[in-house]
Amino acid sequence: MPIRSENYSLVSKIYPHLMRKISYEYWADYLFLISKNFIKRDAFVLELAAGNCTLAKFYNKKYKNIIATDLSFSMLNSSADKSIKKVLCNMISLPFKNSFNLIFSCFDSVNYLLIKKDVNKLFANINNLLSDKGIFTFDVSLENNSRIHIKEPIREGKYKGITYKHTTSYDPKKRIHKNSFEIKLKDKTFTEVHRQKIYPFIDYFKLLQKNELFVLHCYDAFTFKDATENSNRVQFVVKKMR
Repeated sequence: MPIRSENYSLVSKIYPHLMRKISYEYWADYLFLISKNFIKRDAFVLELAAGNCTLAKFYNKKYKNIIATDLSFSMLNSSADKSIKKVLCNMISLPFKNSFNLIFSCFDSVNYLLIKKDVNKLFANINNLLSDKGIFTFDVSLENNSRIHIKEPIREGKYKGITYKHTTSYDPKKRIHKNSFEIKLKDKTFTEVHRQKIYPFIDYFKLLQKNELFVLHCYDAFTFKDATENSNRVQFVVKKMR
């Protein structure tokens, strides 16, 4: 029977292979276009759920005062870039006392918050840490995106001697998207199960407003077209009300 491992403790080892088709440089440029009119080059920047800090590495070329955070030590530790400050912490309980001009989170990391109470805690943290003229930008996955991914429910691969099987599924009643990884490492097999909550589009607006944040823009991800509930992934650009 496979051994259950902590989320991202082993997926961190194959993560570069899982994300091999993603252009982080293009992603960083897109975020820069979103943020450049609101903040200066000497801005203080905070990334939530930074993973292996690949995006932070490219964003660090734009803004030098950047802190990358993640809940997984394995993911942060897999980054060899010593120029980026890294902090191990949970996005719903951020340990900072100073404010940030830009806070961002990418690749539907907010979807990993499985209950609305935790999304509310995140937005409360943002309200406390975001500077008065700063922006918070994050992307989330919507239901259409889950429907697309389950069309290819099983993927297999090999990376640096590690073989893996990735199974994806979606429960429309519970609105839970599940990614299961079976990872073979030497003579043992491990499993990791990652769950994401696919919240209704309108819920984000309600929770942001509850925490005195307002949506300046909401785009179809990687574009500047207005998002809708039928979008696959959306990019929020948020400011404080006061």
